[in-house]
Amino acid sequence: MVVRSEVLLRWLRVLRSYAESYPVEPGLRGWSWQFPPVRPRAFLGLSVYDVASYCPSRRDVWLRRVAGVRAQPSQAMRFGLEVHEVISSVVRVVRSYLRAPRDLPRVFKAVEKLVVSRTAGLASPELVRLVEEVAWLTYHTVVSEWFWSQCSSFLAPAMLSLSEVRVDGTPVGLSSNLRVDAIPVSNVVVDFKVGRRSDNHELSVTAYAMALEASLEVPVDYGLLVYIGWNGGVQVDVKGVYVGPDLRRTFIDSRDEVIDMVLSSREPPKAVECPNTCPYLEVCGK
Repeated sequence: MVVRSEVLLRWLRVLRSYAESYPVEPGLRGWSWQFPPVRPRAFLGLSVYDVASYCPSRRDVWLRRVAGVRAQPSQAMRFGLEVHEVISSVVRVVRSYLRAPRDLPRVFKAVEKLVVSRTAGLASPELVRLVEEVAWLTYHTVVSEWFWSQCSSFLAPAMLSLSEVRVDGTPVGLSSNLRVDAIPVSNVVVDFKVGRRSDNHELSVTAYAMALEASLEVPVDYGLLVYIGWNGGVQVDVKGVYVGPDLRRTFIDSRDEVIDMVLSSREPPKAVECPNTCPYLEVCGK
């Protein structure tokens, strides 16, 4: 399920043209967190989903941050968590054991054992099939990229990418323990999404990119959204994102709006249309 080299390179060619025509000024980089507009109005340790909220009125953030409501994750959230975990687990196993072609049977058995253990406690047959298919698709992708890298001077991103990278987002007003799904090369972040597309997903990528810039002081201009769907079988779609000036300003505005709401304890109205995956549906209107 990691992104194959040809997909990454194809998107980078497209996104680089956007960057050349509409570059990011230094004042909108994450490393400019000491100065406006990047400097947050307060350091509240916001999560990425606080800033890139799926709720049109941000009422979910108010319920969580101000009212102290704790909701059980929805089915969509549980599916997403399991998919994220199995992808990172399979990548770790392959990278740990695959050193030469003769290691392949050992790697296969290790992944097989991993899949059995991860699906053993899952109650939903649909989720079991999803986790199994995602695991083996990830395995085949990483292994094929490894073999490709052995006969090429190019470093295969799918094999060498960092996964589940911990990032301190404190400088830009976010949590000190952010987790980036993958970094295939230094200026690209990868974010896995399970289910349908949403406008706030590009904002999530921007948050991770600016947090990385603040932490590492290197430009992070590109993102890849990897959408994982299920319709009797796994469907994968990749969307490239240029983390340009407009998205950065949108992130800053969204972050500061959330900060103002939390500091003032202002209760937002209930959204006109609520996503059916929201875990607060039962308590939101009470």
